[in-house]
Amino acid sequence: MKLGVKCFDFIKADLYRYSGDTGLKSFIKQYFNAEGFRFSVWLRICFFAKKRKFTKYSIFPLALVFFKHYKYKYGYDISYNADIGPGLLIFHISNIVLSPQKVGKNMTISQGCTVGMVIKNGKKEFPTIGDNVYMAPGSKIIGGIVVGNNVGIGTNCVLNKSVDNNAIVVGIPGKVISYKGAQEYVNNPI
Repeated sequence: MKLGVKCFDFIKADLYRYSGDTGLKSFIKQYFNAEGFRFSVWLRICFFAKKRKFTKYSIFPLALVFFKHYKYKYGYDISYNADIGPGLLIFHISNIVLSPQKVGKNMTISQGCTVGMVIKNGKKEFPTIGDNVYMAPGSKIIGGIVVGNNVGIGTNCVLNKSVDNNAIVVGIPGKVISYKGAQEYVNNPI
């Protein structure tokens, strides 16, 4: 699959999460009204443009200017190198850190959330996050843990241990309170 097509597919998947539609009218509306979508467009362009020699020296430098502008304007500490699956939905601006080993499809992240690494015995360990994960406002995922598919992480929860599929986690430190899954919190999944 061509890189440009794949980039376009990721942007369409992100758009669908915001609006339930992938048409041009929806794109324009979300681009100018949803800060998280606007940021993710430039995140995706940077991620894919840096992979080819031609686009690395033509499209990537310009895209990087827009990416950095929106990164600092909206308070998103998310690297364009991060392996983030399609269907990223960032609900609000400000104080969001997303530094994973890998994220699956349909990640929903709210304001004040952190996905961060720890250093153990001199080695950096990053979280691996499955598909259809919902992070409520203020929640944290820390360290070299694995978060399964369809997991909901409650408001201000600090998750520092791996959790299985369909877990609902709350508290400090995070404790599983049910296995009902996060389906009701993941709108417009791809």
